[in-house]
Amino acid sequence: MEDKLTTFVAEQYNAFQSMMERRDKERKYLNYGFKEGRGQTYEDRQERLCREVFDGARIKKEDVLADVGFGSGEQDFYLARNYEFGTLHGFNIASKQVEFANHRAAKEGLAPKMVFHHFPAERMEPLKDRSVDKVLSVECAFYFDRPVFYKEAHRVLKPGGLLVLADISFSGAISFITRWTQDMRRVGTLPGNRRSWAPYFDTERVTSINAQTRSGVQNTVFQCLKYMRISHSWVENRTLLSMAFYSQITALGLLTRLIRYDLIVLKRKS
Repeated sequence: MEDKLTTFVAEQYNAFQSMMERRDKERKYLNYGFKEGRGQTYEDRQERLCREVFDGARIKKEDVLADVGFGSGEQDFYLARNYEFGTLHGFNIASKQVEFANHRAAKEGLAPKMVFHHFPAERMEPLKDRSVDKVLSVECAFYFDRPVFYKEAHRVLKPGGLLVLADISFSGAISFITRWTQDMRRVGTLPGNRRSWAPYFDTERVTSINAQTRSGVQNTVFQCLKYMRISHSWVENRTLLSMAFYSQITALGLLTRLIRYDLIVLKRKS
């Protein structure tokens, strides 16, 4: 049974999906992006963040992949165009996004190579034990019940398989904040999250990408406010205002280093 926070997040991302479809947005990414230099569009930066995760996973042509919290699926269709892999299973709690991604996969001739499931990352029930080579998580693990998710990722991964995350967490200096509410606990701190994954994974790499993501976080605030000016839907505006508020907090946190954004590569323990 889904908890209230999971239900709220699912409703929010269903609303985002509806907005992007109505506006016929060509590249339907939902992340803050990764800045390389001048001249990148907002969508170019979002695409680059996905590439950082994919490259960190060292994807091979026979790999079975699981993408948790895949958004609209845009990142996985980019993956299919630019990387060789065996099959991909996506997991998402937003039903509209699952429906959209499966419809697009069928339309583009990518089913059943790519299949998208309406299941949370903590319950990848369609996957058998030790059946996956890589689990990918682009900017979404802070919504998960982390100890449960790490255990589930360990279950589905083959020995030596990788879990690769673009992940946001609080600095250990403000660990007290994670005791306030359920959503703060799920964000966690890097030291606390490391303790949660340690029983299941060895840490290959934790690389700070604060500098590359901070401007994209602030740009997301501006994007949300811009869309609010042209939206006539109370539900849409509530969703956009919520995203703008939390993105602004994240931008300030990255600036002051009280929030961190990391690219994390974990290897499954045998």
